[in-house]
This record gives sequence, C-alpha cells and structure tokens, in this order.
Amino acid sequence: MLHVALCTDGVFPHALGGMQRHSRLLAEHLARIPGVRLTVLHPHEVPVFDPSHGIAEVHVPGVDPKRFYLRELWRASGRMAAALDRLKPDVVLSQGFALWQGLDRWGERTVVHPHGLEMFQGLTHKERLLGLPFRWALGRVARRSARVVSLGGRLTPILQQLVKGSQARVVVLPNAVEVPPEAPALPVEEPLQVLFVGRFAFNKGIDVLMEVARRLREEGYGSRVRFLLAGVGPLYAHYQADGAQENVRLLGRVDDPDLFRLYREVHALVLPTRFEGMPTVVLEAMAQGRPILVSDVGATAELVDATNGMLLPAGDADALHSAVLRFMALDPRERQAMGDASHARAAAHFTWPLVAQRTLEVLQEVAATASAGAARTGR
Repeated sequence: MLHVALCTDGVFPHALGGMQRHSRLLAEHLARIPGVRLTVLHPHEVPVFDPSHGIAEVHVPGVDPKRFYLRELWRASGRMAAALDRLKPDVVLSQGFALWQGLDRWGERTVVHPHGLEMFQGLTHKERLLGLPFRWALGRVARRSARVVSLGGRLTPILQQLVKGSQARVVVLPNAVEVPPEAPALPVEEPLQVLFVGRFAFNKGIDVLMEVARRLREEGYGSRVRFLLAGVGPLYAHYQADGAQENVRLLGRVDDPDLFRLYREVHALVLPTRFEGMPTVVLEAMAQGRPILVSDVGATAELVDATNGMLLPAGDADALHSAVLRFMALDPRERQAMGDASHARAAAHFTWPLVAQRTLEVLQEVAATASAGAARTGR
C-alpha cells in the first residue's frame, strides 16, 4: 500500500481556482486506484470529501490574507511540513507553494506541481517585477524537490531551466477532464455561436476578442456570427457600459450546469489569451466535442492543432479575425469533423483515470527511489 500525501492550499468548491479544482478531482481519482492510501492536507476546517472515497483529511491552517502573502506561504508551508513529519507518508504531491519549508526533510519524496507558471509570463514591466519574488521562491522549491510537474508545451523549457544543476527532474503530466462517451453534435444552423469563458482581463485577450467582434459587425457579419462571453473581471464593467452590441452577449458569471449547457449549444470555443498554462475551459469544450480557436501559449499546443481547431499568435486581432472568417467558411461537415477530433483527443489523452494513473506512476518511482536511498544510508 502506497501512502500518498496531497498538500494543497484549498479544495474546490471550498476554495475557487484551477489548482483547487485539480486538487479535488485528482484526489478523488487517485483514491479509486487499488493500492493507494491517500491523505489530503488542506486548510479547510470541515471535511471536503465524501466519506465513500476513503480519503483521509488533515486540517493545516492556511495563510492569513491580511499579512504579506509570500511570507504567509512560507509559514503555512512550515505547518504543512510539521504535519507530514507526523504522518510519515511514502511520497508527497505538493500543489504550488503548499510545501516549501521542510523540503530539506521531504524533498527527495516530493513531487511539486506549480501549474500555470503565471509568474514567468507577466506582460508588463510591473507584472514581471511583481512576479520576481515568486519566481525566486518557485526556483527554491523546484530545485529541492525530486520531480517537478510540467503541463507540457512551452512550460517545460521554463521548468527545465529552473531546475538546471539540481537533482530535480521535470515530468510532463497534463490537466484532465471528465469526458462523456459521446459528444453532442454541433449545431448546423446560423448564426454561428462562439463561446468565450474566462476573466474579463487584459491577459485573457478580451480586448482582442472585442476588436474582432467590432470588425465583423462593421463588415456586415454581425448577424452571421455571435460571441457569447461568460465570466467577470476587472474589464467587465467597462464592456458592460458600452451597451448592447449586435454580435456580443455578456453572460456574466456562469455556474457549472449552465456552462456545460453552453458548451453543448455553441459551434466553437475561442480563447485569445496572452498567457496560459493548460486551460481547463479548452479541455472541457473539447470533451463536449467543440472546435477550439486558441492562442499558441503555455501548453495549448498539446490540446489543439489543425484537426480540431486553430492555434493563433497571442494578442493578434488580425489573426483571430482571419481565423473566425475561415471557420465561418467551413461547411457543417468540416466543423463537425473538428469537433469529433476534439472529443477523440480528450478521450485518448486527457481523462482523469488516465492522468491519475500516470501521476501514480511518477509517485511510485519517487517513493521507490527515496526508499532505496534511505536503505543505503541507514536512514
């Protein structure tokens, strides 16, 4: 029996975010694999998993949001390390900065998953400056761990450079999604409906999308292609104040049931993001058999190619405008073929059972290597 400790700063829905959702789904799927004993260490004061999963839970007080965040991460990670000292698991999977202190004791048994590497992808001088201490901190965490998880694509070279000269190795483990056996067929009637899901923020390329919508409207395509925009964020009020546009509909915050209904009703997903990890919304749309128009950033090239969508230069309104026109020109059978390719790729490479098994194999390798080293040194 392999005792795995999953350290996280939160579990969805008690904490919101892609890493927190990943913690829940990965834990639930790891716990289903025979031979795994799973303990999740998290900051929530109440149990977060259904008892039927057989997941042990340990409450570890998290960060104080009123204090300096990076210092609070350090302190919280010390409490996490002390809890591991009591548990003595065979191997540790640490999300983000959940384990930082204590890597002198647990590093050789730790797999760290830094997720999207936002601190390395700042666009402005201010963003890069704000990311500097987090880049430094992640470098210390990564180099002192046994394995560092990359989501793939452009993220892997960043991590390989980060751990250069250390004993740490980079392994590629993608994000995952629940994939239905069959995906709903694409609509065939016009207008084409293209869905955006994300924060209304500059880094998500919302300005690029709005510029393309404006151009298409002025070119007479306003009644042929419409953009449905789900999400809120710092730019939401700005675009809301612009008033109704013929080919743009602002949906605001959308809960999961409505979001999956939208995936099934639209013709494609668009995400003109300027930087990214491996976006969950792209995986979710692929699982529902939707073509994808997305920027070639982060690990998106692991998800999308010409068979199931279009990869575009980040921040390029001309490229997105051209891509939408090309997508409009396809006949329904060609668009359906793209959607079918999305579903097939998600089912072949990005299901939770598959990714959980691949994650377990990495954890088993780390645990075996650490145990062999401890036996040689008598520790």
